[in-house]
Amino acid sequence: MEHYRTVQPKPEARAGMARMPKEILAAGPPLGRLAREVPDKLAVKPALLGWGMKDFALRPGPNLPRMRAAFGDHELVELPDAKHYIQEDAPQRITEAVRNRFG
Repeated sequence: MEHYRTVQPKPEARAGMARMPKEILAAGPPLGRLAREVPDKLAVKPALLGWGMKDFALRPGPNLPRMRAAFGDHELVELPDAKHYIQEDAPQRITEAVRNRFG
């Protein structure tokens, strides 16, 4: 998070970033509909699940089983030291995984 605080050093500049989690929680009904409908439509599509195993927002324990069940044709890439911002924590590993899966 320090990276984002540096770019937006004043709390008022981070108001949108602070509001986003509340908006996600308030979006329960539409997100619930997506959770029911998406697996049927995307289950046969090839997927790459790159997961930060230290993610504090989308913790692997409760979330990975559901994602794996939703995408039958998937490859899971566990990023053991990555947190929530996997693109910053493991960019080379993600690039390699995308090339291996879809290249």
